[in-house]
Amino acid sequence: MFWSGDKLKKKLVDLVENAEGNTSGVDVDCAAISLTVGNEVYITPSNEKDPNVKQILDDKKPQFVIPKGQFALLLTAETLYVPTTALAFISFKAKYKFKGLINVSGFHVDPGWKGQLTFSVYNAGPTDIVLERGKPFALIWYADLDSTATAENAKKYETPVKKLNSDKISDMTGEVFSPFKLKQEIDDLKKELLTLESKIIARYSTVIFAVFTAILGFAIKDHVIKFFDNLVN
Repeated sequence: MFWSGDKLKKKLVDLVENAEGNTSGVDVDCAAISLTVGNEVYITPSNEKDPNVKQILDDKKPQFVIPKGQFALLLTAETLYVPTTALAFISFKAKYKFKGLINVSGFHVDPGWKGQLTFSVYNAGPTDIVLERGKPFALIWYADLDSTATAENAKKYETPVKKLNSDKISDMTGEVFSPFKLKQEIDDLKKELLTLESKIIARYSTVIFAVFTAILGFAIKDHVIKFFDNLVN
């Protein structure tokens, strides 16, 4: 059975903590806990100029953009705990779903989990999506198991997960062939073909004009010679 908002509030100190190690600012939204954007993010590059490493967000640079057709890794600001008697489920807030942001990393958190959560996301919307450090973007629900998870079936962590794993970033490096990128490449190819077509037309027009001028010149020359011959005779 899913936990109610009242139960979450009673157990909040055992389930979540912010960067300062307490529950200040942690919000219970109906029957879920709101999760905010942390200080690390990785976005797949949409062009050669984009950095291919994770970004560190701070007060001077709290915002970032996920371009349409690109993937990203988002780290939560909160450290989460899932008891071995429960299972948790995660999802984005509706406002980001409506914009086309898709969670591709999974929808549950295992019993025994301890640490910050990493969301793998894809922007399938028609526009770029702006997110900001410290702003709520996701929700987590808790549900009871019918019995306590055994050590074999629970997550085991010596230390909580506190950063984006380099292996996860390495798995996402490389060019993303999104529909938007393919459309852009097709549009660029069309422009190149139109430019090439214009150059070909201009070149052949010059040749045709030169040939026509030469023929016209010879024709006029014959008429001029005949005209002067008639005058002399």
